[in-house]
Amino acid sequence: MIGLSIYKYRILEEIGRGAMGIVFKALSVNSGEFVALKILAEKLVNDPEMLLRFEREGMATSALNHPNICKVVEAGNWKGRPYLAMELLDGQPLDKLLAAGPFSAAQVVHVGIGVAGALEAAHAIGVVHRDIKPANLFLTNTGVVKVLDFGLAKVKPPSVPMGDDAPTIAMAITRKGMILGSIPYMSPEQITSEPLDGRSDLFSLGVVIYELATGQLPARSAINTEIVPGGLGPIVVKLMAPDPRNRYQTARELREVLQLFVPAEAAHSGGVTEWLSKAFRGR
Repeated sequence: MIGLSIYKYRILEEIGRGAMGIVFKALSVNSGEFVALKILAEKLVNDPEMLLRFEREGMATSALNHPNICKVVEAGNWKGRPYLAMELLDGQPLDKLLAAGPFSAAQVVHVGIGVAGALEAAHAIGVVHRDIKPANLFLTNTGVVKVLDFGLAKVKPPSVPMGDDAPTIAMAITRKGMILGSIPYMSPEQITSEPLDGRSDLFSLGVVIYELATGQLPARSAINTEIVPGGLGPIVVKLMAPDPRNRYQTARELREVLQLFVPAEAAHSGGVTEWLSKAFRGR
């Protein structure tokens, strides 16, 4: 497909592929900007579940505008194949970075603050991601953490009052008994197909934090906090509490706790962003 044009987007090169489709670097002939163009694989155009996932990702992400969420520029359909034009990111997903070894405590805090901020925005309009894992978290070359792939997102009533100008999204309900997600990162209620809210995403983030800090997945029955650096062990334990009522209740609460780990000199000098970005330099 290199060289083809999908409406105003000219495909330049393939930059990735996954279960749903292929991602290309493309040029918008109208604006002259580069985008990541994700298009559903041709063999899946008659698969209702994959079509729903693609539609769900477009609707959920289009409704969100947050610096820690990969932005969807446009959604459309080309020859019966849906596509998403997204901001083009330079960097690597966290699962690739994790291959080099565990992250430092500062790096884990950086990731946690960014993801918590993204989830705070998503949960506020009723979007539960349902697939938080290192492969769906991206670190740009400038040190910004981005949450990707809302293809499994589910809409619940918003957690805060919304104004008349708030975005509106409607999505189909998952078939009863159908488990969606990545099992090592799923909350107990997600595994058993019980009703979910944002606290399920926080459980998944707890698994991610443990894995980034230690290089291994936690044993849910007995979380080894002794190998979690920087005093982050108790945070992981609370995030991964089997009962959602015992976890942090909102992403904002988690974000504010993690921000306490930012050095006082950085916080007082306004250099929080600089401190966080330094966490990943040279990795």
